[in-house]
Amino acid sequence: MPARPKRATVHDVAEAAGVSSQTVSRVLNERGYVSEDARRRVVEAVERLGYAPNVLGRSLRSTRSPMVGLAVSDIGNPFYARLHRAIEKPLRDAGLSVLLLNCDDDPELEAAQLDLLASYRPAGLVLSPATGTRFSARQVGTFENVVLVSRTIAGLDVPTVVTNETEAFGQAAEELFAAGHRRVAAVLGPEGVSTTRLREAGFRQAVSAGREPVVRYTEGTSAAGRAAMRELLDTGGVTAVLGFNVPVTEGILVAVREAGLHVPEDVSVVGFTDAGWMSAVYPAVTAVSQPVEEMGRLAGELIVAMTRGGRPRETPHLVVPGALVRRESVGPPREGTR
Repeated sequence: MPARPKRATVHDVAEAAGVSSQTVSRVLNERGYVSEDARRRVVEAVERLGYAPNVLGRSLRSTRSPMVGLAVSDIGNPFYARLHRAIEKPLRDAGLSVLLLNCDDDPELEAAQLDLLASYRPAGLVLSPATGTRFSARQVGTFENVVLVSRTIAGLDVPTVVTNETEAFGQAAEELFAAGHRRVAAVLGPEGVSTTRLREAGFRQAVSAGREPVVRYTEGTSAAGRAAMRELLDTGGVTAVLGFNVPVTEGILVAVREAGLHVPEDVSVVGFTDAGWMSAVYPAVTAVSQPVEEMGRLAGELIVAMTRGGRPRETPHLVVPGALVRRESVGPPREGTR
């Protein structure tokens, strides 16, 4: 087997360019003064030796690479697959590519992913923040153009595209209370996430005298939704449940089936964010339909405009309303459980 070619180092680039290693570092990191002639020689040496990815070599000439990072909290959630596709089209039309980064709702992984993205010197960042925001808030400021989508970061004044979380989740809760349920549970996502906070607010606003709200926080996964629902069923008393997102709703339905119960005869269920399978299963699942494609399109158009210098005087905060899609998973509680 032939030996793998030796990878070029900073010292190799410096020798080829006829400059010091410190000068190469200043060019690569855009720190400190470097003459145009020295910069040109470093760029040429980088490209000739293959020291860095081509995208970095190109960005050394044009300041920023023709790439936008899309960092999402959980690529396993179908919401983000749809969002990715919707964001990608306006970027592709503008000659920009998308680098997708999955953060697994882990703030430390998110920090590492954003550091990686920064090394490519992207034209912008579209971010749906992970559970913790202490890393995000600090790092996001290092990117020239940023749009937050679906989730927000408190105190960070950048463009956002969200849905009407509080109103829509409250409407879903009202659907269950209007059916006669008194003890309704909301199986939510991670505490500290903006969407959890806003959806919980909508749930609690829908509660009035004689109604008993129950809240459970989870990691926002199918397994977490299943575990939370099993605990609620073991405890007893809950006759209706709201799912935080598609994976959580899936887990809730699995737990109900495993317990030998039926929807909606034994438990009514409403999901948040519609999914194709929700209309294909029996009974079809009532859910809040988020306009994911429109949210993605708007986020993509915002970041494209920003990369072209189209910064608005006031930071845009766009709210795209969701709508409740009524199907077959909501019914009145059984006699004796009202």
